[in-house]
Amino acid sequence: MGKRVLISAIIAAILSVIIRSILRANDINNLLSENIAGLALIYLVIYLLIFFVFKKKSER
Repeated sequence: MGKRVLISAIIAAILSVIIRSILRANDINNLLSENIAGLALIYLVIYLLIFFVFKKKSER
């Protein structure tokens, strides 16, 4: 369980920074790319998606 959480957190952190920089590079200035709350929202959504995918795969 601990390894799954750590891997999910690392992947989510990397992907959230990448998504935020893509939004800024394309001049999309909205809530998600403007402030730290947007980064936290992106991070939480990605983290939960990855975590549930890992959980689903381990149940099989």
